[in-house]
Amino acid sequence: MDTDVIVVGAGPAGLMLANELVLAGLTPVVLERHPEPTGESRALNLHPRTAEILDSRGMLEPLLAHRLDLRLLTNSFFGGLPVPLDCTAMRSRYPNQTGVLQARVEEMLERRLASTGVAVRRGCELVDLAADSDGVTATVEDAGGRHAITARYLVACDGARSRIRRILGVAFPGTDGGPHLRVAADVVLVRPSDDWFTAIPDGGDAEVRFIPKVGLTGEVSLEEGAKRTHFSLVSLENDVHRLMFSDMGRRVDRDEPVTEDEVRAVLVAAAGGSLELKELLWGSRFGDACRQAEQYRVGRVLLAGDAAHIVFPIGGQGMNLGLQDAFNLGWKLASVVKGTAPDDLLDTYHDERHPVAQEVLRAATAQALLLDRERDVEAMREILTSLLRLPETNHHLAGMISGLGIRYPIPGEHPLTGLRMPDEDLTTRAGARTSISELLHPGRGLLVEFDGQDTRARVAGWADRVDHVSATGQGDAAAILVRPDGYVCWAGQPTEDDGLHAALTRWFGPRNT
Repeated sequence: MDTDVIVVGAGPAGLMLANELVLAGLTPVVLERHPEPTGESRALNLHPRTAEILDSRGMLEPLLAHRLDLRLLTNSFFGGLPVPLDCTAMRSRYPNQTGVLQARVEEMLERRLASTGVAVRRGCELVDLAADSDGVTATVEDAGGRHAITARYLVACDGARSRIRRILGVAFPGTDGGPHLRVAADVVLVRPSDDWFTAIPDGGDAEVRFIPKVGLTGEVSLEEGAKRTHFSLVSLENDVHRLMFSDMGRRVDRDEPVTEDEVRAVLVAAAGGSLELKELLWGSRFGDACRQAEQYRVGRVLLAGDAAHIVFPIGGQGMNLGLQDAFNLGWKLASVVKGTAPDDLLDTYHDERHPVAQEVLRAATAQALLLDRERDVEAMREILTSLLRLPETNHHLAGMISGLGIRYPIPGEHPLTGLRMPDEDLTTRAGARTSISELLHPGRGLLVEFDGQDTRARVAGWADRVDHVSATGQGDAAAILVRPDGYVCWAGQPTEDDGLHAALTRWFGPRNT
């Protein structure tokens, strides 16, 4: 074999996965067909759970220097309804969204990977794939021609139009969405935002209005008699602005390039001469399609990120789902490759992540309906707004959208089992101050015991895979076993038949003798 794992695609999911594999001691091969990073901003935010997982690897702090100061990227909303989703009761250090460009996330992850000696092989495209019970052979094409790379496993992070998914014949059911497309584009304007924002009326009933820390929003007519086009314009960074508008006046193909002329038409309709285009950096058309692969694993090939699911791009769900896919898969794949865990551990990746994406896709479909300007859904919006004011409804949707409410189907009787471990501050018995997030930085399992417990001997056979910490104070259980991805896989009172041994064996393999 040329390598243990091939990762195809250097987007957020692929780069996150590669970093997790390196942390576990592997040296993956990462292939990317684009010769250079696109630099396209794409998604604009990290969800609370995504911020937590990045923090648990020491990756969040470098991104906070590039945080966007936008109110719409702080609060979470459902379908644009006026009641924000409240995550404050979920014991997270990051109960709100963190505004960060996808391009910054990719830049940080690739830099982190390069610091370990693993470079992305850019300009290298997978053109064919063969797999059997022994391994995979990827046929790739780069500047040197066509050649083969062999590996024990391959992970497809090659995007919504995944070639690998098609080669495998994995069904990708779902919806293509309605006929009307939306446009997202990054633009540079002639005058800085401080100049042109002040020229826009700030009336509550105005068709176009400026809201501080939100930007411009409204509806305009691009042509006489055309259907109204909804648009928004927000400042990102380095004089770049994100323009989004609905393509209501005409029907075009999704692959038709976004042109400067149509961008100018929206800007002129929105504010006349106050907004003048200097440069169109990139533009893309998208609909409200939602699709999901029926299988996330086919033998030695696994799917992650957009290759596994595409979601109507509301609230950055695609990037956040992909990052969390990779975080769930990385430590499991590394354990199987290293031989410390059985092959069926990889089946839990599909079992855990497929239902999560399925729920997110359902929520995205519902939100697309609430935002549909072709139909009168105002009555539905009013009813749902009243329901969102109920704490129980708000809490449920907040947990779904933020990722903080995920519960994996992990066997166990304790109510903590399957939930994320909150990032609590701890004081060890030796008096050192630490936190759950800091203790997870090495990417290993973690057994935390509280006053009066003595579990060190119980995990001695897994000391190469599981860390042990004795903490003072009172926890939610006498002892808690946490997987490398931060989810509780056992909790309780240690006794001879408490299930701790079974949990250690299930998630970390057999004990060393």
